[in-house]
Amino acid sequence: MSDERGDDPFNVVDTLLKPLRLPGRVVSDIETLTKAVVALQSDAKEHLSSIDDRAARLLDGLHGLHGAVARIEAKVNTIEEERLEAFLDATDRLQASIDRIDQRVVKLGTIESTMTDQIEGLRYDLNERMTAVKAEVEGMRPPLDQMATDVAKIDELLPDAKDGPLTRLKDTLSSST
Repeated sequence: MSDERGDDPFNVVDTLLKPLRLPGRVVSDIETLTKAVVALQSDAKEHLSSIDDRAARLLDGLHGLHGAVARIEAKVNTIEEERLEAFLDATDRLQASIDRIDQRVVKLGTIESTMTDQIEGLRYDLNERMTAVKAEVEGMRPPLDQMATDVAKIDELLPDAKDGPLTRLKDTLSSST
């Protein structure tokens, strides 16, 4: 069995020339890598310029957004101040109303106290007068009882009204009709 490499004279020369061919291959590989790097650089430049454009638009948008946010914050502050002023104004008016109600409650308390005193005075006066009227009525009762007794006695002493002259006159006049 023979070694194919060993029998071929070109294989030996090939093997001897390999180290000399190596720099050529390195140069060829460097050229290929350079072409790839140039292509990559071109693609990167294209993508980076696109990113730069988008970043510039984004920055412009952010500047506009910052301006809008500042305007919104100013508007919110203005609205808060207006609402706070309105709230404080309403609170002042409400406090004034509460103060007037408090004053009226004090006046009503004074009026109630005065009315209670007057009612007590009227009740006392009415009780005094009713006691006097009761005493007068009780004082009038015996004479009235005496009068009722006298009228009953007089009524007993009078002739019967059915037999009296007026009854006879009435009978006479009514029968002629």
